Amino acid sequence: MTTLNRADDGLRSLLESRTNRMVRLLLLAAGSALFFLMAFHARYAKIDEFYGGDPTSRLQLTAGVYTAIFALSFGIQLRVGRRLPLWALIFSGIMTGAVLLAKISLLDYESDDYQIFLTNWIYSYTKYGIKEGLGRYLESDYTPPYLYLLQIISRVRYYPWNYLVKAWSILAEVLLCYAVIRISSLKVKGEGAQLLIWHLTSMLPTVVFNGAYWGQCDAIYVGFCLLALWLGITGRGARSMICFGVALSFKLQTAFFLPVMLPLWLRGNLKLRYLPLIPAAYMAMMIPALWGGKSLHHVLTCYSSQAGKYNFISMNGTNVWHLLPRDVMGQYAFRMFGTLAMCMGFAVMLAYCVLVCWKRDRLSDESVVLCCLLMLSAVPYFLPKMHERYTFGADVLSVAAAAHNPRRAYLPLLFGLASYICYTGGLPGTEIFHLRWASVIQGTAVCLTGYALWKSLQGTRADAGLEVKG
Repeated sequence: MTTLNRADDGLRSLLESRTNRMVRLLLLAAGSALFFLMAFHARYAKIDEFYGGDPTSRLQLTAGVYTAIFALSFGIQLRVGRRLPLWALIFSGIMTGAVLLAKISLLDYESDDYQIFLTNWIYSYTKYGIKEGLGRYLESDYTPPYLYLLQIISRVRYYPWNYLVKAWSILAEVLLCYAVIRISSLKVKGEGAQLLIWHLTSMLPTVVFNGAYWGQCDAIYVGFCLLALWLGITGRGARSMICFGVALSFKLQTAFFLPVMLPLWLRGNLKLRYLPLIPAAYMAMMIPALWGGKSLHHVLTCYSSQAGKYNFISMNGTNVWHLLPRDVMGQYAFRMFGTLAMCMGFAVMLAYCVLVCWKRDRLSDESVVLCCLLMLSAVPYFLPKMHERYTFGADVLSVAAAAHNPRRAYLPLLFGLASYICYTGGLPGTEIFHLRWASVIQGTAVCLTGYALWKSLQGTRADAGLEVKG
């Protein structure tokens, strides 16, 4: 009995003790090995149905790719929570593995976008060498940086490419979660709370649906934008602008983030001389395409072809236009209300600029986060042609906003529910509610965000902008 008591006390002491670097490395290695075994023995329908090549090699590749994502994610968590007890780190690793295995279970679904577009583009790249492929013009409205990722996938033969398309998105979610906890750490100092925020972000319904299920790439540009937001708030303006430029090279929706540069500039976090770094970073991302033979005109006008497409007042977006009768929700509604919608979107942005300039001496870190959240949610709420995933940034950033003030925990719930309703309207099956409810819920969340920003700007004079690094 004495021996058992000593063993019990020793095990409890071990779990409650803080870890050194070697223990964390061993924990990472053990966790990665265990995850590889579980991923290798998971069921992959597309691999089972795939003909040609070696099925075992396909399983090893799949398990290896997703184990690498697990190792990166868990490794960052071990670094963030290095002062936490062993039991907390083990629990964090279990959570990371469980969430990633749940996402792996969604890999077999192939969206219409993948079947109609992505698979044909990847197949086209298989016919060319690297340089020739980089310069190849495809009937795609994606920018060259994302096409680079598809070209890498095309090098893998006899394999369900959809698994790798989703792997890029799930990999980007690691950057996304890291950026959220960095923004949250401006207020939340506890390492355990930061890791909890990491896991909550990775489990957001729209995060899971966007990447692991749908295979969309919104996590890439939003991850870079949120990283740019954190770098800007902490006074590293040059790095922030570079991140914005990289994000812009992937998605035009980065433009919804750019108004946050105004409060950053007013606080002194951002200097005007840093602004050219955005186009510089954008062009740096285009160098492989230019080397491959694509014209300068093409890389500069990647987004112009998107402007004339999808002339609908809403493309399942979480916006106000779902309140219109369903029988007029088409090009007819766009012709009637399209100009009004654009004017309303710009009016929101103008009102935001006036408010921020008026209260420029009260712009705290929290206020800047709320400014960004308001732009990410309010502008797409009125603009036409919005897809359901264009408020992806608001869904994620609302978690950081709630971390700054737990009383705002309703924000991620409202934003997430509105987006989820619209996702179910754009994916197979019937939407769980009529999309007008998404309009109501999103509108409520936008109003509450605006009110939270107003309250934040009524506080004492902010001193965050007086002590700026570099």
